[in-house]
Amino acid sequence: MSDRTRIERDQRTYRNSRPSMLGRGIERLTNPFAKAIASVVPDWLMERVVRGIDSAASAPELTRFDHDTGDIAACKQAAKKVEARAKAINGASGVAAGFGGALTAGADIPTTIAVAVRTIRDTGRAYGFAGVGTAEQLFRMQILELSALNDPDQRQRAIAGIEAAIGPDGELVEADPDRHGALVDQAVERVSRAIAFASFRKRAGMVMPVVGSAVGGIVNASFQGDVAAAARFAFQERRLRGID
Repeated sequence: MSDRTRIERDQRTYRNSRPSMLGRGIERLTNPFAKAIASVVPDWLMERVVRGIDSAASAPELTRFDHDTGDIAACKQAAKKVEARAKAINGASGVAAGFGGALTAGADIPTTIAVAVRTIRDTGRAYGFAGVGTAEQLFRMQILELSALNDPDQRQRAIAGIEAAIGPDGELVEADPDRHGALVDQAVERVSRAIAFASFRKRAGMVMPVVGSAVGGIVNASFQGDVAAAARFAFQERRLRGID
């Protein structure tokens, strides 16, 4: 089986996949406590964090690359290293945050989103995409939103939106400059809502000090895995179209 065939199989698998089992399990277990986290992190803070998406994207790389970006199999291996690094970093911050219960659990959300944005950016670079420009900014937001969605229908719509944003040669379809501001506002609102909903429900088990540290590490690592998988799908789709 060729590398391209394997990647195309990966793409089909992701399109048909459900949210991660761990994510669904954590959500069922912690849903009764979700309001405890929601009361700590207000909506305006979530929106401010998401609006700072490019600040996180300009931070130093989590992983250094030395592979040939023309080799799609090597790109995938590099992207897997990005995922592993992000899980380690954010898992450790989740363990630390869990010791303090609800207050520190909420405070860890901005850190988690910052790591997620860098994971998306570095995954793009692993596939040879620099991630510069307004279209790239919106594309990162689409990926971040997809990673936080658990509803199957919403996931399918988000996947379709990502694929529609990619041109025939792997380039991004530029938005109308006159509508760019409105599109950014819409993206920020959607991403904030999706991230807030997912974070509040999955992190609610962290409200119990000390015990919550284990939940914090698991939840953060699981979320970064979801982010990395969404990012690989999006950038692999661009790379596949670019080599047709």
